[in-house]
Amino acid sequence: MAEKPQAPDRPAPIVIEARPAQPRVPAVDVSSDEIAALVDRFYADIRQHPRLGPLFEAKLDGIWDMHLERMNRFWRSVLLHSGEYSGQPVVKHNALPGLEEDDFRLWIGQFEQTAATLFQPDTARAITVIARRIARSLWLARFGTPFNKAPEWLE
Repeated sequence: MAEKPQAPDRPAPIVIEARPAQPRVPAVDVSSDEIAALVDRFYADIRQHPRLGPLFEAKLDGIWDMHLERMNRFWRSVLLHSGEYSGQPVVKHNALPGLEEDDFRLWIGQFEQTAATLFQPDTARAITVIARRIARSLWLARFGTPFNKAPEWLE
């Protein structure tokens, strides 16, 4: 059987070559177990916090285990670049009734304290730089306007 010739008015197919994805390199040298300890300790402390505890409890009463697993996936994705988290943190945080601007300062303060307790200073600092970036993004999504920039404590 003879090969059918290509029509002369038809352009040749375009071939696009992509370079392979770069290997995922963790943002911080920590293990999944260390991230689990961070998440568990942080949220245990949050639950005891006089301001933040009731905010979280109102939303998570009865589903804390599910939230902690979601937060473990989130922080592994962020710190280890595992890619296992899919969700909408901005939507979730924007839906929290009673959330005030200063609650982010309380949250980041508790997060930094927890990280400093569990990790060496350089590791804790690297983790909290990432956490501040996330907190800043969430704060801006909730409270930011062209005339209202993020507070200095989120920089």
